Amino acid sequence: MKRRSFLKGCCTAAGASALPMTAFFNSGAAAASAPDNVLVYLYLRGGLDGLHLVVPYAGPERAAYEQRRGNMLIPEDRLRPISPQWSLHPRAGGERGDLVDSAPRWLQRLWVQDRLAIVQGAGMKTALSRSHFDAQAWMDLGTPGNKTTSSGWIARYLQQATGLPAPVLSNALGFTSTQPLALIGADQAFTASNASQFRVDGFHWSWNETNSGLTGHLGAQHRLMPLWDSASSDLDVAGRNAAEALSLMRELDFSDYEPDGGAVYPNGRLGRQLRDLANLVKSDLGIVAATIDFGGWDTHAEQGMPNPGNPGHYDYFGNLVEDLSRSLDAFYTDLAAAAGNVMNRVTVVILSEFGRNIQGNQSNGTDHGYGNVVLALGGRVNGGRFYGEFPGLDEASVFQGQDLAVTTDYRQVLAEALVRRQQFRQDRLEQVFPDLDGYHPLGVFQD
Repeated sequence: MKRRSFLKGCCTAAGASALPMTAFFNSGAAAASAPDNVLVYLYLRGGLDGLHLVVPYAGPERAAYEQRRGNMLIPEDRLRPISPQWSLHPRAGGERGDLVDSAPRWLQRLWVQDRLAIVQGAGMKTALSRSHFDAQAWMDLGTPGNKTTSSGWIARYLQQATGLPAPVLSNALGFTSTQPLALIGADQAFTASNASQFRVDGFHWSWNETNSGLTGHLGAQHRLMPLWDSASSDLDVAGRNAAEALSLMRELDFSDYEPDGGAVYPNGRLGRQLRDLANLVKSDLGIVAATIDFGGWDTHAEQGMPNPGNPGHYDYFGNLVEDLSRSLDAFYTDLAAAAGNVMNRVTVVILSEFGRNIQGNQSNGTDHGYGNVVLALGGRVNGGRFYGEFPGLDEASVFQGQDLAVTTDYRQVLAEALVRRQQFRQDRLEQVFPDLDGYHPLGVFQD
């Protein structure tokens, strides 16, 4: 059962009692003029060391990198070059034991195929905090320098958008254990740490299980429907619609889901969440925004150093990079191979609260910094290119003598994604990102 069939049935029920569809669905559901594009906000919590992921390979920046990086310097022969001057951490394109000249995989492959873009010098241009809590809150709320904002940037986007598709459960999903700050203020948003939480457990038996050997024994979902059979009030109709929506969600097979294109998701939390999200997107449920967290990037000690070709070397950062790269590659492969190339409707923006110090510390790690990279992935991303201005590693360019400077406001990347991919009105951007200094698209995304 697809969303359109479900909505047709709900419209019939709503019409019978003269109740508008907005009794259950959000107020943007009336006009379905915009395409069902999906923006995925993937947050790397902890402060990604962008200089350990996207590394100077040659030229003046390499010379400055070698001068300032200290014990966190990655030798050239351990990197995977993606341009004459820049390279990726080897685990972005291969396993721990792969040599750097092996066939590119995962993020490196997507770069070669022009589906991955890198924005350099990105971050909060108007505010500085080396606190995880402040920086993450500012970015998620979309209001750098102010964490008392009452709503998150995705919530404000949903409030201001028109022509959103009618959802089964919600236009927005958060794959986290608590409601993400980016969705604060979006009452219709649905938050779950995993797909198994699409259920009602307020009964003494589980949601789907019916024991045919016991007379009158029914799963909980079958007990919900009769509660709303009368459809004599607004509450009755809204309750039945909600019960039907949850019932539909339980029909989705998350445990035996078969990805398209031979995609293989890692068995970590990020891989499972992206796998579930792919299933939901392909099921045509009216999702237009999703937020996912992937933590562990606070690498103050024992950050790790890649040693390609040595399958037994220690590389904590590389393990994270490989998990991220494998998961994103599987997500892209799965949706791109689906009927109609669903990845042409999906855009992923990957960012973190701040970068890290250029110089490694005495614990073989890196401390909190400032400027960073933002990655963009999708079928309508102008990939295989760098965007923004790299701020420089020379003495005159380094921020406060220790960090990369910020040259691109991260909100400009999100704003361009909203305008070009989500068909959001440019003249409403100020409602989503207050105090944004105009709209300055970088050219990362296609219309």
